[in-house]
Amino acid sequence: MTTTAGRHRLFILATCAALVLAAIGDAGPEIIESRSVLTGYDGPGPLIYLGFAVVVATVRWRYIPLTAVVMSLFFLFGGFADADFRTRLVTPTETIEFLAAWLQMLSFAATVLLGIAAVRWRAPADAEVASPR
Repeated sequence: MTTTAGRHRLFILATCAALVLAAIGDAGPEIIESRSVLTGYDGPGPLIYLGFAVVVATVRWRYIPLTAVVMSLFFLFGGFADADFRTRLVTPTETIEFLAAWLQMLSFAATVLLGIAAVRWRAPADAEVASPR
């Protein structure tokens, strides 16, 4: 049986994994095309996602996963607001870009759900293990 704290930690780790997958989806096509990790990505997005993953994994505050949720919602909105990105999601002309775009969007959606679950199923700070009477 999984304890509430164990379930919370599982959701935290899954949230971080989703952010890492979003970074792979964002930087992957550019890195493959340029064949270089250092010059492959086109912006700070992947570094932002990885930074949030590190913060969520290391900071011991109940509501810290919500920062990743808000960041993911911003990037989801930005992705769907960009006409070029929407075209990549529905037109599989280049397989790698098509799959990477879907990986990124699904990872952000997973981050939202898992981050909320991590906050929801966290044991209250003042809850102690009840001793038998």
